Parts: sequence; C-alpha cells; structure tokens
Amino acid sequence: MSISHKKLAIKDIILLENNPRMITDDELLGLSKDIKNDPTFLHQRPPLINFIDGKYYCYAGTQRIKAQLLLKETETICFIEENVPEDLQNKRMLKDNLHRGKWDSDKLFDLGFEILELEEIGFDFDELNIDTDLFTEPTDLTSEMKNNPPTLKLVFQEEKQMAEFIKDLDVLIDTTNNPKYSGISYSISLGEL
Repeated sequence: MSISHKKLAIKDIILLENNPRMITDDELLGLSKDIKNDPTFLHQRPPLINFIDGKYYCYAGTQRIKAQLLLKETETICFIEENVPEDLQNKRMLKDNLHRGKWDSDKLFDLGFEILELEEIGFDFDELNIDTDLFTEPTDLTSEMKNNPPTLKLVFQEEKQMAEFIKDLDVLIDTTNNPKYSGISYSISLGEL
C-alpha cells in the first residue's frame, strides 16, 4: 500500500459529500482565512484522497478544499492512498472530524492569546468555560455609571482561599514586574456586602 504526499489539481478531485460534519458559510470563510494566513497549514493537515480506478476521491478534508476554492487556488497538497476500503475510508472521515478531549483553560490562556483571538481561531465561549454575561453591557445603567472603570468580582469558597489568591494577585499586579497592570486596584470584602 503506497501513500504519497503531493499536489493535485483541485479540478481533478471528486469531493465525497457523504461527510456528516457540517460547516456554515461563515466557518468556511474563517477556514479560508486561516489557510491564506498560514500557507503551509495544509502541509500539516492535508486532505485525504483515495485513488480508485484512475480517479481521486477526497474523503476527509472536503471543507479545506472548498476553502481553497474560495481563495481561487487551483492545486492542493494531499495524502493520496490507493484503493482504501470504503469502511476504512468512512472511519477515517469521521476520525478526521472528531475532536476528542477537553481544553485545559489555564494552559490555553498561558499561550498568551486574548479571548477575542481565541474566538477568531474558532473557539466558542462555551468551550472556554467563559460566562458571556460578563461581556454584555447592562442597559439600565445611568450615563454617569457607564463611565465607571471596568470591574471584576470574584467569589471565594473560604477566607483562606481568598488570602492565598490575594498573595498571588499582589505579585501579578506588581508594576515593577508587570508595568502593563499599572493603575489596577482592588478592594476586599469578607461577605458583608
């Protein structure tokens, strides 16, 4: 069984439309933007092609090829394998679209991305366990209150947990080490508010 990694003319590829994974027009545009901004992306995640009786059938990566068509590209890099049995082809198609596991949000945010950047990459707030109510602007505020600085409220399970957090926070907002946090202040309540 030979597998090759090479470029094919997109016009020579037959897209199998039995893939149950759906993508919206906006998601397809986002994918084409990703491909445009990272031209070697497809070298790492190429479409999978089954070569049968002189024809090239794409069974995984259909949306990547459609995104390239939006970019007016005429060739795509592919993994080509001959005579892949249909049951194996279907399993691979599903596995190519299956996302196992969950995101470790601490490690994810340690990568240095802002929330909006992660959203542009394709994450949604539910995946990131972010309460979207934090981003909705209240409508019943007076214009005077709308000019107040943004605030964040944290609720702790116990006083000891809060004390440990404050130690870490003091290190984080120390402007000697982190000048970008200049001007941040906080207040403490032991639950009486």
